[in-house]
Amino acid sequence: MTKIKLVALDVDGTLVRSDLSLSPSVIRAVESLRDAGILVSINTGRSMGELIDLRRSLPWIRYFVVSNGATGLDTETNKTFYENHLPLSIAQEIEREARSYRTLTQVYADGTSYLDESLWPHVSQFGVEHMRHPSLIAGYTPAQHVGDLLATRASDIEKLYISFEDLSDLPRLRAFCEAFPVDLVVSIQNGLEVNQKGVEKGTGLLALCNYLGISPDEAAVVGDGEADVAMFRHAGLSFAMENAQQSVKDAATHVAPSNDSDGAVWAIEQILKAK
Repeated sequence: MTKIKLVALDVDGTLVRSDLSLSPSVIRAVESLRDAGILVSINTGRSMGELIDLRRSLPWIRYFVVSNGATGLDTETNKTFYENHLPLSIAQEIEREARSYRTLTQVYADGTSYLDESLWPHVSQFGVEHMRHPSLIAGYTPAQHVGDLLATRASDIEKLYISFEDLSDLPRLRAFCEAFPVDLVVSIQNGLEVNQKGVEKGTGLLALCNYLGISPDEAAVVGDGEADVAMFRHAGLSFAMENAQQSVKDAATHVAPSNDSDGAVWAIEQILKAK
C-alpha cells in the first residue's frame, strides 16, 4: 500500500457530531496524525469564517479547502494556492430565480457567508436551525439583501448555498441551475450548493496535493456527504461515515462508525495502521 502522507477531513457529519460539538477524543485523534508526521487538511463546504471555532481547537492545521473546493488556503503563509470562483453574472441570475421560491440564499465570498438580515430570525423555516449554533454564528455576515449585494459587487464569489422552506422546490431550482456551467450538490441539510463548473472537493484535493508535491494516492479522505465522493475517487484511502447515505458509503473504500459515535477516531486509527 502507498504510504499515506496527507489526510483530508470533512467537518459536518464527520469531525463534528450532530449537535456540532467536537469531542476531545476526535481532537486527540487528529493530533495523532500530526504526531505521526502526516499532513492534515480541512476540506469542507464551510467558509473560513464558519471554521473559527474549529480552528481554536486545532490551531496547528494550516491547509484548508473551503466552499466545496472553490478556494484553497495555506494559513501559515497566508497563501491562496487555488481559486476557482462562481462567475458573478451566473450567481446573479440564479439568485434572482431563487426569489421565485421560498428560499434562503447565502452568498459565500470574502471568507464569510452573506445572508438577508430579515431572514435570520426565520432560519428554522428553511431547515437550517444549525446556523444558530455558537460555533457558526461568527461565519455569517448580514446584508440588507443578497440580491443587492450581488448587483453592486465587482468580483466573483465562492458559491451559493440555497435552503428551501418547501423541499419540493429544490428539484425545480436545480433544473434551472443545470442550464448554466455549474457544479451542484445537495448538502446533508438539503441545501443546494452551487459552484463554478469543475469546482468540487475532488478538484480542491488535487490542487492541494499538487501544492504539497504529493500524489493523490498518498492521501486519505474522511467524509460523509455527496460532495465528498469526488474526493474518494482520487484518494488512496477513503472513509465514509456510517451516517452517510448509502451511495456515499458505496463510493468509499471503508465505512467508519457514525459521527455521533466519534467514527473519525476509528478512521484515523485505520489510517495510522496503514501508515
